[in-house]
Amino acid sequence: MAEKLTRKRLIQAALTIVDRDGLDALSMRKLGAELGVDPMAAYRHLPNKDALLDGVIEAVVASADLSVDETAPWQAQLRQLIRANLDATLAHPNVLPLVAQRPLTTPGSLGLVERAFAIMSGAGVPLKDAALAINVMGLVSASLAVAMSASAADPRGSEELQALFAGLPRESFPHIVRAIETGQFIEGYDEILEFWTGALIDRLEESIPR
Repeated sequence: MAEKLTRKRLIQAALTIVDRDGLDALSMRKLGAELGVDPMAAYRHLPNKDALLDGVIEAVVASADLSVDETAPWQAQLRQLIRANLDATLAHPNVLPLVAQRPLTTPGSLGLVERAFAIMSGAGVPLKDAALAINVMGLVSASLAVAMSASAADPRGSEELQALFAGLPRESFPHIVRAIETGQFIEGYDEILEFWTGALIDRLEESIPR
């Protein structure tokens, strides 16, 4: 007996196609061929291409490990959640353009957002500030994931950038040259993640009523 066609099965097959062949390869026809079914059958579960793309984002975001250490301070829990989201996204580099451009719209993709709200609410962060933090986390995490994925795909890019900066004339760019010479200007992505996460948490701590 053929396996029953479901929304979840369609989305997982779509993610497989994107991971293997790239985002441009995804279509209802290709999806039908991947599963050995009539492409029109997919429309009963996913009415259009947008619904399919939203489902692919959902599969990636929902794969993030939300099991943070609830005995840890709320700041540590939020850091764990941010890292889990970034790791889940980086595991599917071909999906990054979607994650960076499309909002989370399906119930299955909103578990991460709800968990982040719960952590901040439990700490006493005002709702307005928590909502702003959610938007910041989404934008910065997506941008950072794109940069990290590009660096992993072509490590020469970072080396070429360092070589370019190393050749800057000191008289025109004294501060940049000094930063480069002391090894402070070009840091790894873990340092960048820690910096912006720390800045975000500092701002949230300030928002909590005393």
